[in-house]
Amino acid sequence: MALLGHGSLRMMHQILRNATQGHESSAEEAKIRGMDIKIEGARIWDGESHESSKSPISIWISDGKIQSVGVDPGVSAQVVIACPEGSVVIPGLIDAHIHMDLDPMILKPQGQFEVSRDDRDLRMIARAAAMVRAGITTARDLGGGEWRELALRDAILREEHPGPRLLCVGQPLTVPKGHCHFWGGAAQNERERSKVIQRQLDHEVDWIKVMATGGVFTPGSGVDRAQFSAGEIAEMVKLAENGGKSVAAHCHGREGIQNAARGGVRTIEHCTFAGQGGFGVDYDPGVVQEIAAQQAWVSPTINGNWQRRLVSEGEPTDFHRRTRAVLAGLRGAGVPLIASTDAGIPGVRHHTLWTGLVAMSHYAALSPRETLESATSESARALGLENVCGLVKQGLSADLLILSGDPLLDLGQLAEPLWVLARGRVARRPEVRA
Repeated sequence: MALLGHGSLRMMHQILRNATQGHESSAEEAKIRGMDIKIEGARIWDGESHESSKSPISIWISDGKIQSVGVDPGVSAQVVIACPEGSVVIPGLIDAHIHMDLDPMILKPQGQFEVSRDDRDLRMIARAAAMVRAGITTARDLGGGEWRELALRDAILREEHPGPRLLCVGQPLTVPKGHCHFWGGAAQNERERSKVIQRQLDHEVDWIKVMATGGVFTPGSGVDRAQFSAGEIAEMVKLAENGGKSVAAHCHGREGIQNAARGGVRTIEHCTFAGQGGFGVDYDPGVVQEIAAQQAWVSPTINGNWQRRLVSEGEPTDFHRRTRAVLAGLRGAGVPLIASTDAGIPGVRHHTLWTGLVAMSHYAALSPRETLESATSESARALGLENVCGLVKQGLSADLLILSGDPLLDLGQLAEPLWVLARGRVARRPEVRA
C-alpha cells in the first residue's frame, strides 16, 4: 500500500519542516546515519537499575545496535557525541497505546473521515517525526480503519520517514454498532470474528485488539457494557495466537475487564472500572486478582490532560480519588503498569508522552524510576520487545535519549532531550545557535 498519493511531496516537506522547526535539519542528522557512534561523558540509567551510574560510562553503537557499554570494543568511532557535564543517557521511551491515524484536534469521530487520505498521510508523517524527536522511539498503534499506519510503519523501517518503531493492530474487533465499529472490525458471530482476525493477519499486523467494552469515542456504545463474553475473547485469543500474535483488550466496565482477564489477553487497556457514575465507581478487587493471576499488564492510558483533574478548589477530585484507588489496587496485587497515552483522541497530541508520565506518577503514586520503567523496560516486556529495546544493554537497539540531567530526580528532564537516537540513527541533536 502506498503511503502517499501523487502530488503530495511538496506539502509533506513543509509539514516535516514545521514538525522539526528549531532543530538541526534532517539533512544534517542524516550525515550521522549508518556511522559507528561513541557516546561519552554521560552517566547512564539502564532502564532497570535503582539509580543512574555514579560516573560517566561510554557507549559504542554500530549497525543500529548497542555494541558495547563501558568496555572499549577497540573499534574507532566515526562520530563521537561528547555530552555536557551532568548528562544522563536512558533508553528510548515507549508509548504502548496511540492512534497514528487520529487527529487530536478533531473532536468528533466522523470528522476524522472528512480529511482527505493524502492529508491524513501527511499528518501521520508529521506526527511520527514529532514523536521520535520527543524521545518516543517505540509506540504501539491500537487501531485504525484502513491499515495506513502499517504503511507508515514500513516506511519508517525503510528510513523513508523519521519516526518511532511502530507495532500496529489494524482494525480492532468489535460488535455491530459497538465501540469503533466505523473502523471495519465489527463481527456478530464466531465465523465473522475469525474473518476479521484473518484480515488483520493478511495485512501483517503486529497485534490483535479486541473491544471488550464500549468506549467514550463511540457515543451510545456504553463504556460499562461488555461486548464479548470471556469465552468469545478466549476464542479470539486462540485465533490470534495461532497467527503468532498477542491480544490487547480495550476495557472500561468491570464485566468487560473480567472477561478480558479470563479470556487470556496479554494487555488490558484503560482498566477504569467504569460504571454509571463514572470511572472507578465499579472497582472490584476480585477482578484485579484475576488480572494478576493471568499475569496481564495494564495500560492505563494516562495523558498529560489528566493533570487538570487532580484537584478542584484545592481538594482532590472524585475522579482523582477513584482512579488512584484503582491503580493502588492494581499495584498492590502486583499487576504491572505500562505507560500509554491514547494519543490521537481529542486533545492528546502524539509527542506528549512525557507529560503523561508526570501525570501517571501522580495518579499511580510511582517514583520517577518506576514511572520510567513503565515507559522503557516494563513496556518492552509487555510488548514482547525485551530482546529488542527497553534497556541500555549490549546487543539491543540503539534507542537512546541523552538528557541534560537525571530524570530519576526530575521527570521534567524528559521535556527537552539533548539527543535522541532511534535504531542508531540520530533523530534529534542540540540546536546550533549563531
